[in-house]
Amino acid sequence: MNLTGKVASLVYALVLLGCAGFAGFDTFAFAFAIGDADGRITVASGTFLIGTLAGGGGLAIASLGSWTQWRPVRLVALASALVVLPAAVLYGWQSANAFWNNTQLGMHYGPWAWASAILPPFLGLAGVVWSWERLRQLSALSQNAPPTR
Repeated sequence: MNLTGKVASLVYALVLLGCAGFAGFDTFAFAFAIGDADGRITVASGTFLIGTLAGGGGLAIASLGSWTQWRPVRLVALASALVVLPAAVLYGWQSANAFWNNTQLGMHYGPWAWASAILPPFLGLAGVVWSWERLRQLSALSQNAPPTR
């Protein structure tokens, strides 16, 4: 798979930026859920809140550095995408389920609302796979490089 072109780098940066944007939605969703629970914070909700916030920040930074051949940027992208993925799956599952149940009761949602519920898990998975491939490709290039003196 050729993931080194300028178009591929632009699409990769947009995927990472999209993941970061949806991580922001997820962070606000966890914050509002904590607020609805009278401010009681469990270990799971606190972990999801802090992890999603940190992962979204890492994805935003990685999207800015996605054109470089610098290994730490690719590691940050992979780690952040892996941290954000469980929250995206949980948020997407709960949102799509709520939208579906409310649609059965007569409420209707627009395409952006449905896309914001369905897209985050798939975009997060694409970010993880693409980050892994780019990191693996960089490792293969560095192993095949001629030794420098």
